[in-house]
Amino acid sequence: MLNADQPSPDKMFDMLLAPLVCQAIGAMARLGIADLYANQPLSTGFIAESVGANEGHLRRILRLLAEHGLLAAEPGDAWTLTATGALLKSDVPGSMRHMAILQTDDAHWKTVGRMTQCVRSGEPQDVAALGSSVWEFYQKHPEDADSFSKAMANVSAMAIDHVLANYDFSGKRTIVDVGGAYGAMLAAVLRQNPAASGVLFDQPHVLEGADQILGDVSPRVTKAPGSFFTDEIPAGDLYILKHILHDWNDAQCLKILQTVRRSMKPGAKLLVVEFNVPEEGATGPVLRLDLLMMVVLDGKERTSGQLAELFAQAGLKHTRTIPTESPFALVEAEAVF
Repeated sequence: MLNADQPSPDKMFDMLLAPLVCQAIGAMARLGIADLYANQPLSTGFIAESVGANEGHLRRILRLLAEHGLLAAEPGDAWTLTATGALLKSDVPGSMRHMAILQTDDAHWKTVGRMTQCVRSGEPQDVAALGSSVWEFYQKHPEDADSFSKAMANVSAMAIDHVLANYDFSGKRTIVDVGGAYGAMLAAVLRQNPAASGVLFDQPHVLEGADQILGDVSPRVTKAPGSFFTDEIPAGDLYILKHILHDWNDAQCLKILQTVRRSMKPGAKLLVVEFNVPEEGATGPVLRLDLLMMVVLDGKERTSGQLAELFAQAGLKHTRTIPTESPFALVEAEAVF
């Protein structure tokens, strides 16, 4: 029997089972359960038949999802989709469906399982877990690569409103989205700035899937295939690196920044959109994302001061950091001539 001063193992036990919650959310996303909902409750039987699932097993998943606020149990073995659960719909503002799929795919899940080896060795574990780097894995597995690109569009959607509300894009005639995936961020910026044109710079296989996201702004976008480590980036007035630098270690980030710097003309700006990491006392999702970058990619989340140091090495000057009412900060730099 525990005494009053002895910690209960209950909380620890609950945290150790947390991966099962993540996988249950991933299953809900893959099966497209949220997309079945309009406004009415749905029975377990109807959901199971609609998505091709075993009814008994599905009921157990739904019960767990309800405990975590994605569904609400209703009489007659039925379930209502909550506002949180609706974020797993495919095409709603703030959708996290593809992020849920990405986080429970092999590329992340198998690699994160090697956290201990990562901490011991100081090395990322993608090659050990997947047989290749995660980027090579995506080239060999197009479905996983599509999930990754769509998940990055989910992340862009998280940041877009805050970027548009806090940064003045007026006067920027050519905006270059470097490593911009399917172009969700670039499309939003161009819609707000109808006189501007854009360049979407990414790997060729990624650009093939961009047209649907670019939509009405496609005529104003030049798709430029290439690697931001080695290939020339088209010139522009503003370059965006959204959620790119955290994927890479400092030496790799320096190469990316140097590639951008080489194409910058006098007056051009660089806008880095990353999670806001305070100089002291970081809390919340950024700590977990930092570990994900560490074990999968050898990257990390950085403070604006750490980014400023990288800027200086690449021939750039940190001009300002703009916090937002979101996990993101906007870190601006300009070229030194």
